[in-house]
Amino acid sequence: MKPQKIRQLDEATIGFIAAGEVVERPAQVVKELVENSLDAGATAVVITVERGGFDRLVVEDNGSGIEEQDLSLALDRHATSKLRTKDDLSSISSLGFRGEALASIGMVSRLQISSKPEGEQGATIVMEDGVKSSVEPMGMAHGTRISVDHLFQNTPARLAFQRRPETETARIVDVVVDHALAHPSCSFHLKTERRTLLNVPATDNMLDRLYDIMGAQATELVALKRPPEDEDAPGSERWSGWISTPDITRGKGDDIHVLINHRPVASGPFLQAIRRGYKTRLMQGRHPLAVINLECPPNEVDVNVHPTKREVRLRHSWRVLERLERAIAHTLESIPTEPDATGGIPGLQGLSGAQAQTSVDTYFRSSPTNASQPSLSTAAGMTQSPTASPPQPAAPPPAWAVAAGKQLNLVGREAEAASEPTKERPVSASPLGQAVLPNLPEKPMAAALSSAERDLHRHAGTGHTCRPSEEEPLAGELNELPHMEPLAQFADSYILVQAEDELLLIDQHALHERIRYERLRNSGQAWEPQERLTPLDLDLDARQSALVDAHHERLHQLGFHLTNEAKGWALRASPQLLEGEEVRPFLVDLLQDLALDGGPLETLEGKKDHIAFMNACRGSVKANDTLTLPEMRRLLDDMRRIPNPWACVHGRPTSLRISIDSLDHHFGRHG
Repeated sequence: MKPQKIRQLDEATIGFIAAGEVVERPAQVVKELVENSLDAGATAVVITVERGGFDRLVVEDNGSGIEEQDLSLALDRHATSKLRTKDDLSSISSLGFRGEALASIGMVSRLQISSKPEGEQGATIVMEDGVKSSVEPMGMAHGTRISVDHLFQNTPARLAFQRRPETETARIVDVVVDHALAHPSCSFHLKTERRTLLNVPATDNMLDRLYDIMGAQATELVALKRPPEDEDAPGSERWSGWISTPDITRGKGDDIHVLINHRPVASGPFLQAIRRGYKTRLMQGRHPLAVINLECPPNEVDVNVHPTKREVRLRHSWRVLERLERAIAHTLESIPTEPDATGGIPGLQGLSGAQAQTSVDTYFRSSPTNASQPSLSTAAGMTQSPTASPPQPAAPPPAWAVAAGKQLNLVGREAEAASEPTKERPVSASPLGQAVLPNLPEKPMAAALSSAERDLHRHAGTGHTCRPSEEEPLAGELNELPHMEPLAQFADSYILVQAEDELLLIDQHALHERIRYERLRNSGQAWEPQERLTPLDLDLDARQSALVDAHHERLHQLGFHLTNEAKGWALRASPQLLEGEEVRPFLVDLLQDLALDGGPLETLEGKKDHIAFMNACRGSVKANDTLTLPEMRRLLDDMRRIPNPWACVHGRPTSLRISIDSLDHHFGRHG
């Protein structure tokens, strides 16, 4: 085969390729334009969205503006006011710097920029499908107004892969919320063709901004405290912000906002450090609320990783993560896991009084120090290079070094013991495994949960545990199982059962989970909406409100009847299966799942399966729950009326069966 000739791409094709990286969706357009406004020193930003941004996006600000002679140049690729030479890339302090956004947006839309610097004449320019018009004069107030019309109209392939307009609107809310949390001194007004989604005034008090964005959830946060041992540690990285107490969690990490020098970044790389900071006080699969900011020298952060600028690299990432972990652990030392008798959290008392008067500067803008300290490895007493100085007489290492060198990076005292200590599970002293019984392998019979199963199982244990005695007995035909009689409970986790000529060992949680799933999934009455005598004010934040708006019809199909009142969304009815549940946190978790916009949640049956799964996990008895004999008997009676009693909803076995023949063989009773 003859090799194909290499040819230089034309500028239009190059522009479309660049646009594909920079302009992924309408939310990315909003991000780029808002960052330009903030870099221009804006103290007020107004964003208007029509049909998820596909029809129209408008961003207006009162920033410094663009001079008339620079308007045309601003639409060229790699034209920017924020960089001069390649050396500037090593110390980026602005939000934008690549000079690609406006040119890329203009390639896939009709883009109009109107701007007026203070004391100068206003002007406007249009770029449509990559073609620029001439600059024209225009009367306007000082600042900049950028409108984006018919996004992706000339790229139908990209348009075909976009999400629904409502979903995209919710993503735009996420972008604006991130920047509003990072820049409290700027006001943000986000609106659609139907209503205002976010309207927060400028403030010099970060607590006010938290409340404006998160509503009453802001009172669930505590200020992050640095441990004393970190004050004299090497390096100038400093964490600050707010985190939730261990009893306030979400099903996903969407409410974790990570900022680096007030730049919103992807939270993924920091999640493990956050979880380690919470130690064992955070349930597996659950995530806290957090708004945290890292202050560090710009030359220690690489933001030139991807055109979206959401991914960053840190020069001392290991040190930064350890500091975050220690700060969280130190903050939570005096915070109880459970609320007190009045429903309040004692640790939240600091959010009033003197702390409430502290400005954002105290928390988010402390200047870096200790930049010239020795490296962590040196101070911690790690092995030195051959050229290092001879060792000096040993001296106790500083407290921060001891903390940093611990394998698990845990500092401070452990959480206070529960009022009723957890029972220790029995441990066999026998050196022999299960293989002493015929046909019982030493390795687990069930595979570990997949990541998808673990993700679904995150809902377990976050609500009220429904005892078997509290549920109506299952009706319907009996399956092939014989009558079963409970003998005892082992380790408060397994039920020992006699069933004719078999001995069964049943996982109580797996069985109850399966029973509850079948009861909820097949009960038509459970899905009937139940009117509330008094509507429940949900007090949702801006992100959650946008998700309700995006999925309003889907929620209605499931029995959630919500109305948009003056104070926000109110719940007027919910499926009967949620009676006695914590409706609001359940709905918040469901909204996070619906936001994924795809897979089995696209169909009504899929959503019902998902909700039944969530509810079954939340309400099932757990390991270490003590059951009475009548409760065990109820589980066994219901087990005889479900179609697949041998597996839980994850596919793991519910029972271990040992026949009388196997026991006889083991004990030498065979002929």
